[in-house]
Amino acid sequence: MITKRIILWTFLSCVALAMLTGIAAVVLPSGWVDDEVMITIILVGCYALGGLIVVVLGGTKGIDGRRQRWTLWISTTALLISLGLFIAGIWVGWRLDDQLFKWGAISITIGITFVHRLVVLPLKCNHFAFRINKLTALFTGALTGTLIAAAFLTQGFGSYDEIMFRILAISAIFTAGTTIAAGALAFFAPKPGEGEQSSYDTSFPVQIACPRCNTSIKAQANKDSRCHSCKLKVRVEIEEPRCTCGYLLYQLDSNTCPECGKAIPASEKWGGDHTTESTAEQSASDDRDQTQ
Repeated sequence: MITKRIILWTFLSCVALAMLTGIAAVVLPSGWVDDEVMITIILVGCYALGGLIVVVLGGTKGIDGRRQRWTLWISTTALLISLGLFIAGIWVGWRLDDQLFKWGAISITIGITFVHRLVVLPLKCNHFAFRINKLTALFTGALTGTLIAAAFLTQGFGSYDEIMFRILAISAIFTAGTTIAAGALAFFAPKPGEGEQSSYDTSFPVQIACPRCNTSIKAQANKDSRCHSCKLKVRVEIEEPRCTCGYLLYQLDSNTCPECGKAIPASEKWGGDHTTESTAEQSASDDRDQTQ
């Protein structure tokens, strides 16, 4: 918690300092603030704002449920290296400016490419069009970043300049379009089971014991409640099993979903058959006992 507070206030301080420097440059007469100081502070402020976004995005979970630590680490390292190279280009001397700018541009390209991955990878949606858009966005994003970094590294593509820049432009257009489309589908497309009628009243009374003081709590399912004694906030979530496509699995005897054809996990299968078999066995046993 303390580390997070230090990082947060460091970022916010850099952004505030950059804002004050910008205001001073506008209000104060020219020459009062050195150009190098002004550019450096504004640059640090912009990077701090971008870094805050990267940290927030890195906290989200990827498609496999694990945090994208390695993606966050690579993007943060590359962006910090580019910041150092750009600041060195401002202060060290302009004789090395070309090399510092080149490697700084390569570093920031790598950083932004992995930030794009941080944005796109956690997006989720069950539509087939979304999967195509997401995979295309990830692939073309990596391709665009690689081509831009290669262009800075080799100062062009030599005799293949025209065709490679055309490929770069097409890749960048695909990256922008598919990223926007994937984001729109993830946020606005209907979620599985959304709008479909449930097999039961989703909010019904439940009675539980408070985990803190053991007082009996009369709550409503899927709604916030409080313990009357210790005021602990309690919420009982009840959700019926559905396929990933949203199809309700209630009383479904099949091993596959009739809507999309996917196999149904054993933990989600309807258990009515087992109950019926147990009841039949018990009835048969009772009949034998009565006969004897």
